[in-house]
Amino acid sequence: MSNKKIFYTNDKDKVVQVHPSPEYISQFDSEDEAIEAIIAKDIPADKQSSAIIIDKSQVPDRKFRDSWKQESSSVVEDMTKARAIHMDRIRVYRNAELAKEDINYQIAFEQDNNSKKNSVASKKQMLRDIPSTFNLSGATNGTELDALWPSELPARPNEE
Repeated sequence: MSNKKIFYTNDKDKVVQVHPSPEYISQFDSEDEAIEAIIAKDIPADKQSSAIIIDKSQVPDRKFRDSWKQESSSVVEDMTKARAIHMDRIRVYRNAELAKEDINYQIAFEQDNNSKKNSVASKKQMLRDIPSTFNLSGATNGTELDALWPSELPARPNEE
């Protein structure tokens, strides 16, 4: 099995990953010959000269794949894009918590419980503030970024 991956950036500025299959590679005298054939066959002609070959151990974690950018001989995470992706994921969980608090507020309203209404309102404001108060700027790579999670939110399931 090949440990090499082929990458190029398409016309939509997305990094595309091409996986050489063992069956295809076995048709050639060498892996390098097979990779050259794959580039010629599967990569648009205007992108072939900028295609790069990377060992799969050097490929960033797929969790922030939409943030990948191709550099001269590597694929790296664009941390500005990765932070935006991660904050969008945080917002999904935050929004679910806000929906739960809407129900709690409605119950407090029906019970005319001002103390509970104030408590829920404070919690909702804290949840709404997460995107502006939770700092993701300290992360220098996707692994560090993924480890950052607001303590105000429930633990997230292990997602891939």
